[in-house]
Formats: sequence, structure tokens, C-alpha cells
Amino acid sequence: MKVSVLPLGEMRTNCVILCDGATGIGAVIDPGGRDSEKRIMTLCESNGVKIKYILLTHAHFDHMLSLEALRRETGAPLALHKYDAESLADPNLTYMAQFAGITEGCAPAEITLSDGDTIELGETKLTVLHTPGHTVGSVCYMSDGIIVTGDTLFHSGIGRCDLYGGDDRAMEQSLRRLVSLSGDYKLYPGHGSTTTLERERLSNVYLKHLS
Repeated sequence: MKVSVLPLGEMRTNCVILCDGATGIGAVIDPGGRDSEKRIMTLCESNGVKIKYILLTHAHFDHMLSLEALRRETGAPLALHKYDAESLADPNLTYMAQFAGITEGCAPAEITLSDGDTIELGETKLTVLHTPGHTVGSVCYMSDGIIVTGDTLFHSGIGRCDLYGGDDRAMEQSLRRLVSLSGDYKLYPGHGSTTTLERERLSNVYLKHLS
């Protein structure tokens, strides 16, 4: 599988584009950055990515500022966890109103996800890991050797738990779940640089007591 990362917007949110190497079928994860849909589509076109899905790791404004425009341009369905899907219609719960000045809610998701669901991108399969803590419906997307962690786990950090739907205890359990995965994975977080699960196990101060 081919992975591209496009930092977007003032918060430099990582839009992660996955592409199945055999078929070119792919997904755009977290299309942040206001008016960034053209940049996302141009990168997909240059890399031969056929956008099948738009996925969110969670429903916060900085991860979805180009969501509706990208849906209109591509016709691709939106998928996110069922618990965060409930927030889409309320711009106060997604913080669109407070931080982006957008007072209209988003359209409903075409697909709602649950823990353990599988998303097929050609010959590539993504597994949905429900990892609440940053929001009630935060997820990671896992495939062979990679995990897109959103705002659950960063390089040397973790997501904050003091916003709507945040929960410190849930975050601890989610991090414990990631730490307990066997083997190593390359991690693509919602902000900042890529890292590996083994590196975070060894050096992330938030994970050391969980190992």
C-alpha cells in the first residue's frame, strides 16, 4: 500500500491518503485545511489514486474543513465511527463554529463504523480500531504494517482529553490497546511527524507506564 501525507491548514493537520498498490483504489483520511480539496485531489490524481472513501479519525473541525467540498467533488462516501457521526450536524460539537466561524452542520455520514469493521480498498483491507479518549468516537485505521492514529497517539505525545467527548480513562485504555499490539507499526498521526509504535513504546512518556 502507498501512503501519502499532506499537512493542511493552520493546525497542520495531516491528511493521509492511502492507495492500494494493485488497483489504485484509495481513501482520503481527515481532509482538513479550509479550501484544500483541490490540493488533495491534485495529489491523488498525480499518484493515480481513485478515491473510494473519505474517512475521519474523529469529528473535529481541523480534520474536516475540506470534507463537504471533497464529497461534492468526488462523490465519495464519508465514513466515521457511529459515536462521532452524531456530532456532524452540530458545528458547536465539532468546534467548526468556535474555531472556523462555520455555523452550518455537515451532512450525515453515508457509512457509520464500529470497532472491528473492515474497509476494503482493492486488495488492501483496513481494520477499524475504536480508540476513544480524544473524542468518544475516535478511531485508528490499521493495515499491514501501518496505523493511522489521528489524535489518539502522536510522536512523543497523545491527544488532549479536555474537549467535548474527551475522557482520560478511555484514552488510557485506548493507548494500552495500541501498546499491546504485537510487533511494530509505522504510525501516521493527525499532527506532527510519522513515528513507529516501537519508538513510542520505548520513549513516549505517556506510554511507558502502560508497557
